Amino acid sequence: MKSFNKMLLNVSLFAMFPVFANAAGTYYNGNLYQNPQSKYASGNGGYYSKYGAGRGYGQENMVLQQRTTTVTKTKSQSGQSKTSDKKQGFVLNANLGHEFANWEFDMKQAGSKLHYDNLRWNIISGEGTYYFGNETPMQIKFGARYGKQYGDSSMIDDDISNGGYAYQDWAEGRQTGNAISVGTSNDGSQYGFNVGFGLTDFFRLGRVKMTPSVGYRYLKYELTTKDNYGLTMDTFMGNSSHPFINCISSGGEMQCDPFVLFEFYDASDKFMGSIVTGRLETVDEDGNVTYTSIFTTIPSFSTGYPTSVGVDLGDTYYYRQLGTSHKYETTWMGPYLALDMEYDINSDNFVSGGIELGLPTYNSEGDQPYRVDWMHPKSVEDKAGFGKAYHIGLNALWSTAITNSMMLSFGMTYDYYHVKDADASTFLNPLYYQAILNEDYAELNEGGLDSERAQLLNAEIQTLEMYKAAGWKIENKKEIESVYKSMGLRVGLNIKF
Repeated sequence: MKSFNKMLLNVSLFAMFPVFANAAGTYYNGNLYQNPQSKYASGNGGYYSKYGAGRGYGQENMVLQQRTTTVTKTKSQSGQSKTSDKKQGFVLNANLGHEFANWEFDMKQAGSKLHYDNLRWNIISGEGTYYFGNETPMQIKFGARYGKQYGDSSMIDDDISNGGYAYQDWAEGRQTGNAISVGTSNDGSQYGFNVGFGLTDFFRLGRVKMTPSVGYRYLKYELTTKDNYGLTMDTFMGNSSHPFINCISSGGEMQCDPFVLFEFYDASDKFMGSIVTGRLETVDEDGNVTYTSIFTTIPSFSTGYPTSVGVDLGDTYYYRQLGTSHKYETTWMGPYLALDMEYDINSDNFVSGGIELGLPTYNSEGDQPYRVDWMHPKSVEDKAGFGKAYHIGLNALWSTAITNSMMLSFGMTYDYYHVKDADASTFLNPLYYQAILNEDYAELNEGGLDSERAQLLNAEIQTLEMYKAAGWKIENKKEIESVYKSMGLRVGLNIKF
C-alpha cells in the first residue's frame, strides 16, 4: 500500500510538472516544450540564452524550488509526512512485552535477607503522546501498564548470612537464631502509570533530536510465596564462664553446635538451675586437639538432686508451609527527569532512546500468615520518604513504517530502583505476647528464684512492656536496603491520529 501511494504521488507530480513551470513564468525546455521567447533572441543568444534559458541553471532551479515547495505543502496538508520537522497531533503506542526481574531487601539489625529471583512478567502497556505542533514545541505524554507473573520463580528467605535473625544473651553466652527457607512464587501482578510534560525536539545534535521532560511515575507489584520449605536452628556461643566449646574452626570452616539447654527442677517443680551443652576440648601430648561430641555433666546442687529435667532445643526444627508463607505489596512512586533522543535513518525508519532519573518514595507491606507472633494481614511495613530512593530507567526503540500513519516498533527497557536506610515497622500479635508477659509476672511473683533467673525475667518483662506501650509495634530506623531491577523486550504499534 505504501509503495503504491508513493508511485501514485510521483506520477501525479510528473503530470503536473508543466503547470508548476508555467506558474513560475517559464516552460520546461526539453523535446516537448520550448521557451516561447527563444525565437526573439538576438544574435548573441539573447537574455535567456545568455543566462541559462532552457536547461540553464537559473530556470531549472526555479522549477525545482517551486516543485519542492508544492510537494512539502501537499504532504503537510495531508498530515502524512513522517519526516516533518514539526511533530503535531496525537500518537498512540500499544506494546506487548516480557521482562526479567529480581527484587531483594536486606535488614541490618534483624540480620535477614529476602529475595525473589528469576521473576518473569508478561506486560501489556500503552502510551499516548499529544504534540502541540506549529509554533508550540511541547508535548504531553501519559502511559499505563499491567503485568502478570509468568511461570514459577524462587524466593529465598535468608536469616543466616547476615548473622541470624535474633539473639538472646545468657550468663554463659549468646543464643542466636538461624534460618533459611526456599519457596515458590507465582501468580504475582504489577501495574503502573506515568505522566510527563516535555519540550519536543528542544535540542539538536546533527540529525539527533532531543526532548527533555519532567513527569511522575508510579509502579506497584505484588508477590506471593507458597509451598515454602525451611530449616531453623539456634546456635550457642559460650563465653569465658562456660566450660564447653560450641563453635570450632578448621581449614576455613566454622561449625557451631545447636543450642541445647537442660533445666533442672525439684519435687515441687521448683527451678534449681540449668546448663548449656557444648564440646569438650582435649589436647594430647603431641599438641593435637580433639573434641568430644555434645557433652554435659549434671551440676552439683546444694539442695539435693533434681527430680525432673527439662530439655530446651530452642528454635531448631524443619518446617514446610504449603499455603501462603509470604506476601508483599511494594510501591515506588515519585517525580522524574528524562531525556529522549530520536534519529531518523530515512523516511520510513528511525531509532530512539531515552534515559530517566527519578526520586521515588518507597513503601512495602508484608504479611507472613504462619507467624503466630505477628499481626495479619499487615505483619511488616517498610517506608522511605523523598530523597532516600532513586530510579534509573533506560530504553531503546527501532520503528519502521507500515503505512503512512502506522509504525511497527521493537525495543528493550532497563529499570533499576534502589532505596537505602528505609524505616522498618513490625506489628506484634498482642494476644501472643500478652500471654508471655502474664506468665513472666506469675513466675516472678512466686518468689524463690535464683538471681540469674530473676534477672532474665525482669529483662524480658521490661522489653515486653516497652512493646506494649508502643502499641505492640517495633520500629527500626534506617533498617532496610531494597533493590528492584528488570530488563525487558517489547514489540508494539505506533498509530498517528
